[in-house]
Amino acid sequence: MAPAPEILLPSKSHINRCGQHLVDAVSDDYDIEQHVEEFDEAFAVVSDFRAAHAYPMQKIRYGLRSMVRSEDAAELVAQRLKRLPRIVRKLRRMEKSNLARLEDIGGVRAILRDGPELERVRARIRKRWAASISRERDYIQDPKDMGYRAVHFVVRRDGRSIEVQLRTQGQQQWAEAVEAADARLKLNLKDGEGPQEMVEYFAAAGEVIYLNEYGQRIPTEVAERFQAANQAVIDAGYYRA
Repeated sequence: MAPAPEILLPSKSHINRCGQHLVDAVSDDYDIEQHVEEFDEAFAVVSDFRAAHAYPMQKIRYGLRSMVRSEDAAELVAQRLKRLPRIVRKLRRMEKSNLARLEDIGGVRAILRDGPELERVRARIRKRWAASISRERDYIQDPKDMGYRAVHFVVRRDGRSIEVQLRTQGQQQWAEAVEAADARLKLNLKDGEGPQEMVEYFAAAGEVIYLNEYGQRIPTEVAERFQAANQAVIDAGYYRA
């Protein structure tokens, strides 16, 4: 892999100030005509900081693909740089977070067949990248309130934090359904915000998917919970019967 051209960046404090400026810029009382030069500089710095994650992210993707192949697992590995509007939205939502500390600007994701396959790849990542992993989040055993399940690692490469996600096929389909609902209904379920009927529906669906993909029996109360949640979103007009 040919080395990427070096992107010269200012200090972390300056990067953080530029990130905060873009957050301020989306407020109702921001007058861009009075801050044209500051806005242009902030936009350029944040864009360069985002771009600086591209090459480390690509390295991580190659490494993850190799580990997935070594486990004879489903080879679907993708990468993405978080879009600038989503970076600003996250900074705005997480008031105490600074841009230079964000851990998911660059992201790599592997979609595995089922739970056992995901666990094999997770174990290999822990072994191969032990010295580079700065954080591991297990949203499979401890899902988000919306029902989101996956395993997240934060891996340091070339001075950048890159998020590595492992999802099963069912967890990926769940996430795509959430994004489709957000787009169709103009909601923000992806960030855990939305009507209670929709939140409960996706939480119940996530539980059913998890039990199925990990080879566990689906208890009667879980099946009844999903059926009730499904009927509730139909009654509320979010889906058709």
